[in-house]
Amino acid sequence: MVRIIGAILLIIGTSGMAYTYCFEQRLRLRLLHKMRDIFVLIQKEMEYLKATMPEICLHLSEQNNSLSSVFGDIYMETELNNGRSFNAIWRHHFAEKLKKEPLKEDEKNLIMLFPESLNYRDSDGQADGVKKYINELNSRINEIDAEIKNKNKVVMCLGVMSGIITVVIII
Repeated sequence: MVRIIGAILLIIGTSGMAYTYCFEQRLRLRLLHKMRDIFVLIQKEMEYLKATMPEICLHLSEQNNSLSSVFGDIYMETELNNGRSFNAIWRHHFAEKLKKEPLKEDEKNLIMLFPESLNYRDSDGQADGVKKYINELNSRINEIDAEIKNKNKVVMCLGVMSGIITVVIII
């Protein structure tokens, strides 16, 4: 009886590990979707409202999402005018926020280097830079989406199979 319970718990444990991995991958994709939506909002505010990045950060901080505090911190620091560039402020705050996120290093860099696409003086040039960034992020999201669909099926099967094989070996 104890062996049966142990075998069931072992299979549940390996399946749970596989599910956790798959869940992290979905969180990664969800965060990239959220960042793309934020970049689209930034582009629209640049095109139609002719707003500056600190003003846009203020508007984004007033929204109710998990990144609103980061945008609020960026706005507050730009208003302090302590001599740091907007790029440095953005990188600093997003580096802290993205430490805990399940993104890969190149995806984190893509988000942290976003302000470098804003090196144009006119708002139309900046909006075009953001549009290029959105296209890059869209292609990355499409790649990851296709990859996750295939990987998650394999990971779940391997999780259950490894549990079953371990049970067979132990028993």
